Amino acid sequence: MRRTTGVVATAVDGGTTASALSTHPLAATLQRGRELTHGGYDLSVPLGVTSEDGWMSVAGLLGDPRLLDEALAAFGREIGSSRRDVQASLLLEAYVWRLILPLAGALLAESRVPTPGLDGTAVRLTSEGVPCSIRLLQGRFAALPGDPAIEHPDAHVVCNRGVLDRCLRTWLIAHFDPFVEKLNAASGRPRAALWRSVADRTATALLYAGLASNRPAAARVIAERTLAGDPPLSYPPRYIEIGEQSVHLRHGCCLWWRTDSATTCLTCPLRVARGNRASPCRDRAVPPPPDG
Repeated sequence: MRRTTGVVATAVDGGTTASALSTHPLAATLQRGRELTHGGYDLSVPLGVTSEDGWMSVAGLLGDPRLLDEALAAFGREIGSSRRDVQASLLLEAYVWRLILPLAGALLAESRVPTPGLDGTAVRLTSEGVPCSIRLLQGRFAALPGDPAIEHPDAHVVCNRGVLDRCLRTWLIAHFDPFVEKLNAASGRPRAALWRSVADRTATALLYAGLASNRPAAARVIAERTLAGDPPLSYPPRYIEIGEQSVHLRHGCCLWWRTDSATTCLTCPLRVARGNRASPCRDRAVPPPPDG
């Protein structure tokens, strides 16, 4: 990696370039994800190493306590919170969302599960050190026997649809276990709370990907197989309709209300669970009326 100006801006060296991966079967899948959208989000993500400054592997970020601490602090300035637990929670939420949405799209639209490692995923940091986007550096993926790319060296062929769906769960646990451990150590945010964030954002990503690919029923099946197992991913999807909007009722609060925005999310358990449980949150979030 090359260090440039800025707090933690770097560029990823080594690996396979984006141009070299332009004909990779997974690149085509992820590129086609641009045409699938829901709620203003598409299902694409870049694949391949880039020479642009600001990129570093997630493994590199997590492996350097100082860089991770700087990234959390920079993210905190962006969202308006000096609390490390808030920074860790919302940084994880943002990363899960940006990563899982295109992966869920690839599974639902083309029956492929990208399986990048932490060294095969990169985040881009602004000159202030704020993580702002992601890309995949590796093209590994799981697929079914009928996939036209089963002879590709990056393809891992599984026997049936059920096994393919469960590949997402296996990959999620392997990918996010070290992420959760590092964020827990850096912030004190409980591991269970961080895993709830992984599950909640994954459930919503699968919901959006299902609607974007016109396969909502399949998305719900995959969400159940992925999230309704043993710990650490033991938070099954809870899909409902609020008005005309399909949503997932979260299992845990992401702490967004503790930022400068000072609002609870529509599906926050503090808002929707057990009657008026959100009242303490709202009391702190909303400024009191002026006297007189």
